[in-house]
Amino acid sequence: MMRALHVQIDAPPHVLADRLALKFLPWQQRVFVTRQPTWSRVANRYFGMPMVRAMRSQIVVRSRYAEDCLAELRLAGAERYVILGAGLDTFALRQPGPEISVLEIDHPSTQHYKRQKMSRLGVATPSCLTFLAIDFEKDQLSDLWPVSGNADFISWLGVTYYLSTEAIVQTLSELAKVTANGTQLVLDYWAQQPSTSRPFSSDDSLLWGTRIAVALQGEPMRAFFQPREIEELARPAGWDVLENLSPSEQNQRYLANRADRLQVPRFAHLLRLQKGTAD
Repeated sequence: MMRALHVQIDAPPHVLADRLALKFLPWQQRVFVTRQPTWSRVANRYFGMPMVRAMRSQIVVRSRYAEDCLAELRLAGAERYVILGAGLDTFALRQPGPEISVLEIDHPSTQHYKRQKMSRLGVATPSCLTFLAIDFEKDQLSDLWPVSGNADFISWLGVTYYLSTEAIVQTLSELAKVTANGTQLVLDYWAQQPSTSRPFSSDDSLLWGTRIAVALQGEPMRAFFQPREIEELARPAGWDVLENLSPSEQNQRYLANRADRLQVPRFAHLLRLQKGTAD
């Protein structure tokens, strides 16, 4: 919904021009997004809320960053894009040519929903796209990983904060074992803000509101890291740190000088890793 909203209501240039996201929304949300100009008072109040802007900013910036990093690695010879926890990602359906092979990895029920949705929409599965269903409660990623022999680009967005630290380290270690040297991985993580005397902000409200909402849905957030902490987890697992972008650095790179006040919340970080040259 946030990817669709960005294209629908934010002024160009769009950070992420995902014009297919709208199609994958339930019809109620699709109507709300497309008809929002006729509901200007209600819509503007909702869409203009700092928390909604911050969440929209975080979601489009993290996807744009991953796709920028992918484009860069393709120039160095990467031939496959692997999306862990792909959900309703649309890259394979809207990627610019020449196409790159895309491997979407997610839970079987999630992939079943997506494929049913694509069928109902009349969206054909492109030849470049492969689905790999994995139940992380039962399956080992390394047992099912289709080894390519070449460097991959992997995105792992919107997932780490729902996992334990042990599960994150295990996944990083497994990926290091099954991928070729030069493989890159982009993930996002959230940093718990330290207690200070500063006033409670809209970012604090978004963080705690999200934590409460997902906990009530039975999927609590578990892992929060300071930048140095997550780097210290990644290196022993086999990864070198290329970039560890703070919220302010993301805002400067992607959201500077915008009139719509889009800003990444101050707890949302991005990490770019590369598998080292030594096994």
